[in-house]
Amino acid sequence: MTAEGNKQNAFKAGVWYTVSNIAAKAILVLTTPIFTRMMSTEDYGMASIFTSWYSLLVVFCSLNLTYSIGRAKIDFSGKLDEYVGAMQLLALVNCLVLAGGALLFLGPVSAIMGMERPMVLLLIAYLMCAPTVLLYQSKYKYLYRYRENILITAFIAVGSVAVSIMALSCMRENRYYGRIFGAVLPMAVLSLGFWFRSVKNRFLCFNRTYFLYGLTISLPLILNSVSLNILAQSDRIMISRFKGPAMAGIYTLAYQFAILISLFFDSVNQAWLPWFHDAFAAGEYKAIRENVKPLVVFGGYIGLMCIAAAPEAIWILGGNHYMEGRWVVAPIALGLVCKFVFANYEHIELHLKKTGYIAMGTAMAAALNLALNWIFIPRYGFVAAGCTTCFSYFALMTVHYFITTKIMKIKLYHNRFMYLSLAGVCAGAGGFVCLYPYAAARYGFAALLTAVYGYRNRVLLLNILRRKRKADK
Repeated sequence: MTAEGNKQNAFKAGVWYTVSNIAAKAILVLTTPIFTRMMSTEDYGMASIFTSWYSLLVVFCSLNLTYSIGRAKIDFSGKLDEYVGAMQLLALVNCLVLAGGALLFLGPVSAIMGMERPMVLLLIAYLMCAPTVLLYQSKYKYLYRYRENILITAFIAVGSVAVSIMALSCMRENRYYGRIFGAVLPMAVLSLGFWFRSVKNRFLCFNRTYFLYGLTISLPLILNSVSLNILAQSDRIMISRFKGPAMAGIYTLAYQFAILISLFFDSVNQAWLPWFHDAFAAGEYKAIRENVKPLVVFGGYIGLMCIAAAPEAIWILGGNHYMEGRWVVAPIALGLVCKFVFANYEHIELHLKKTGYIAMGTAMAAALNLALNWIFIPRYGFVAAGCTTCFSYFALMTVHYFITTKIMKIKLYHNRFMYLSLAGVCAGAGGFVCLYPYAAARYGFAALLTAVYGYRNRVLLLNILRRKRKADK
């Protein structure tokens, strides 16, 4: 397939990824008021701790093998199904070893995590099922098979909500277990289905070449993924430790709203990364450079709109008990925008298989985040966690900027444009926060920014609409 054909497929896949992710996140957001009213802040906080530990540990269980699939598509052309099957087996063996160790030391593990033993057992089951689902999602992404990914996303979103509501309706105490059941059951069903497909189609294979290839690319990225998850999850765990589950619940709700912007960012990256691999391999550097600029502007705009709507959104999602959380939306959103920009530098390192650089840079940012959280959360509570998250993501972006431009000597992007854009986003965020008591002025400012963004990007937006119509045909 030609580079232009890949670009068209990437665009079409990106449109559908965006639609499906928005729909899935919309389901979760629309049902959040149900959960916050069916659960106490303590229950909500405990459920968030479970999710945080899952996000931290799934990296070790999956061995980060999904990162290797993008390159494997190129290096093992026509054999991607077999490669993914080999990765399934490799991840399964690893999960069995880790699960066995956790069961042998269940008591100490439970104490370290701050969770009851039944919660730990459910977490083990969740972690056993996740790698297979993640591998299949990654395979479909790089093959531009958006329909399968849409179905997976929809099943997890709808299934999680439905099971959670039914379970919560039957519980009177420890209602956080209902929310946990809602997360685990759909993942387990999908995992069993994919294992059945792999066995039926004879995709599973023990292939030493595949194993070594996947581990060579993915193992160095474990440190990177752990570090990224520390940046994203450690604040909630530390808030729960220092300030209690209730404060963790308030922070989690605010974080959950702010991270909604990631659905746009993730959708863009899902479409962008496969095309980036193809374009970089073909030497289309100018096309990459020029396409990145509107993406950065788009990311900043989405971040600002999230900050603008924070007070009303927090009240709708959680009610008065969660309103303090509005003050951390701005720093969290700004941090996520920095993370979105950072991904562009990470793509270069990943394509060139310089995964050691990725891990080194991200580990430095994670260590900084842990240190800052340890110092400031006990003194200033969850607001400090939001600020440290923002600063750490900015540090993450800057470290990888220096790695790619100064160490690897690759100057692919308009770096000054990126940093100036972020400075503008920070200024806009400060303006919105100052206008939190004045809703009319705040939404007027948001309307003005929307008008300016639409006018400055009118040509791009019109082209997107035309391409979408063409893709639909």
